Amino acid sequence: MNRKEKPLTKLELEELDLFISRRFGLEFRHQRLDLLKDAVQRRIALSQALTVRQYLNFLQQREEEVLLLINLLTVHETYFFREPTQLEVMAGQVIPQLLKNAGAKPLLRLLSAGCSTGEEAYSMAIAALKIPGAGSEWDFEVIGMDVDKAAVDKAQAGIYGSYSFRSCPEDVRDNYFQPVTKDRFAIKPFVKAKVRFEHLNLFEPVYPEWLRSMNIVFYRNVSIYFSQEQRQEVFRRLAGLLTAGGCLFLSCTETLYHNNNLMSLVKSGDTFYYRKQDRFFRASPDTGPEITAVKPRSLNVQPSAIRHSPAKAAVKKRTLPSEPSKMQLRLPADKLMPGGGNKADICRQLFADALELVNGKNYDEAIVFLDRILARDSFYVRAHTLKANILLNRQNAAAAIEACQAALVIDALCLEAYLLLGMAARLTGMTDEAIHRFKEAVYVSPECWLAHFFLAEMYQMREENAFAKREYEVAMRLLTQGKFAGHGLSFFLVPFQLEDFIRLCQHNIAKLQD
Repeated sequence: MNRKEKPLTKLELEELDLFISRRFGLEFRHQRLDLLKDAVQRRIALSQALTVRQYLNFLQQREEEVLLLINLLTVHETYFFREPTQLEVMAGQVIPQLLKNAGAKPLLRLLSAGCSTGEEAYSMAIAALKIPGAGSEWDFEVIGMDVDKAAVDKAQAGIYGSYSFRSCPEDVRDNYFQPVTKDRFAIKPFVKAKVRFEHLNLFEPVYPEWLRSMNIVFYRNVSIYFSQEQRQEVFRRLAGLLTAGGCLFLSCTETLYHNNNLMSLVKSGDTFYYRKQDRFFRASPDTGPEITAVKPRSLNVQPSAIRHSPAKAAVKKRTLPSEPSKMQLRLPADKLMPGGGNKADICRQLFADALELVNGKNYDEAIVFLDRILARDSFYVRAHTLKANILLNRQNAAAAIEACQAALVIDALCLEAYLLLGMAARLTGMTDEAIHRFKEAVYVSPECWLAHFFLAEMYQMREENAFAKREYEVAMRLLTQGKFAGHGLSFFLVPFQLEDFIRLCQHNIAKLQD
């Protein structure tokens, strides 16, 4: 039987997956296995290999065949000024800060890691060129690099169709490109002179010298292909390329996958990025609160950010009740706060008791327990957020927002607080604010399907159907992977089950396609 007519076995696919993972870090387990299967079958047929073993040998001997396969396995979905808020933060905050800490006429080095066909690298250059003094008082260069040589060749050519401009500001195509044909546009020479492209595998054992001393790295929508260990390894290596004060941007769905103690995480509006610090670099206050990266979703705001926040004072005003209320005395003895013991243990027990009361819809009693926690430890984040849950369930959006803001003073990456703020905005009809908050939730936890689901609802309400469909698809994918419990809320009161949400997503996707 001809090899191209015979389906690949699971063992064969795993062998190919292992080879590609070792060479390029790409992983194709679970939902992406079909992509690997289709690509390999196409290349086996074209290379006239009769067995997978023959094709593996062919791959090991012919580097050009490896590149052709990689081209089929990586998605080149990109366009100019994708995720524009990150480019705005780069041009409006990061570069001015770097220039403030540099010497006379500095040269900044910017890297687009995984640049694909070049739209991101040219977008970085255009954003930088708009900054006053670019090219005269200070200068820069952008390097784009990608594992796919065909994509790099296209980037070097710098010619693009109309579809690449689908999300960029109106003036960009007119001011920075020149028409080649009716529907094709070439990047103008003065922009192209600022950008160069290189063919490089991020998993090369040693990076070349030209990759050293970067000031800004954009590494977006690349690590989705990698395992968690591989993400951490590439992140560590890219962090090592940065100079002091250098910044690394990831896409909104990747940011906290890479959290570790190598960099500080900075929040600016609804955008997060990493910054490399040392004792010579001083951040200015207008770059947003800085967050020490230690563990995902347990990152702390720097003391300066807390000191100036009015919400902190509100938390400190709580006082310890002098006598237990009659309501407390009616509760079973094991629900009463112990007279002594470790404060953390007491708070944990009180929180477990409060959660049990909430699940039993005993909301008044639960708030009493939560207030007792906060009287002992005003920095107990989950007590603030569970209280916000209760208040929101009672339609008291204003008080719920206050509780969430108190939680964010303590933990600027509190997923539950962002979700609840989005739900409060949704409840009060503030669509833009709801979208803003649910986007922040996605930054904090890309696998929070509920944030994607609510985002889809908000976009659908605004009739932004393409965005709504995308978010429903992400939510459905996470749900089908069995991640229903990762909704992010301590108290999740909803009459639907996993299958109901999946069907609801499917229904809405079908409706948006009509």
